[in-house]
Amino acid sequence: MRLFAAIVPPEAVLEEVRDAVTGVRTSTAPAKEAKRGLFGRRSGGRADVVEVASHEELVIPTLLEMYLPVTHFGNVTQGDSVQLARALRTEARTWERPTVRFSGGTALEFKGDESVWAKLEGDLDALMTIGRGVPQIVQRLGFFVDRRQFRPWLSVGTITDKTTPPYLEALVAALDGLSSNKWTVETVSLMRRLPDEGPQAFEVMEELPLAEG
Repeated sequence: MRLFAAIVPPEAVLEEVRDAVTGVRTSTAPAKEAKRGLFGRRSGGRADVVEVASHEELVIPTLLEMYLPVTHFGNVTQGDSVQLARALRTEARTWERPTVRFSGGTALEFKGDESVWAKLEGDLDALMTIGRGVPQIVQRLGFFVDRRQFRPWLSVGTITDKTTPPYLEALVAALDGLSSNKWTVETVSLMRRLPDEGPQAFEVMEELPLAEG
């Protein structure tokens, strides 16, 4: 099974971010009518069937697809997944619960990057402790770990061959003007890919609580 760890913002906060994104209209054509479809499963009361907002200049993820990836662990056995979860569960209880909000944006930040990002502000030191700590623990256990550095950014869309500079500038400006409600990171989500159900399909194996108090 292919596992990864992620931080999942509250649905209400994700809706704030998506509203800011969809409020910026394409300069070439009006937004298409929202579609509906099955993209993945997540615990916490989120419906499997969600609206998809997309148009010619940006492919916008569903709420189910909006999370901050911490690291990917590659393909592990059932037995290894138990060991991995146990180690992460123990360590997660030592990490503070950061309080953050979405404010600011950026796009196309590194080679091969095709994403537009919403940035987080707040207790970023505590958040980065989680982002660095998860891969360090897994690496000590001898498992494969994605070596890409954790960024406190949320992908809010990917560009297309019709994306124009004025639209991209307006989109980043809208994110720069965003100040979402604050939220506290209470858990790290351990997730499993479901390749038979689609490239973006996954399920939450376990929510790993962070330190209380």
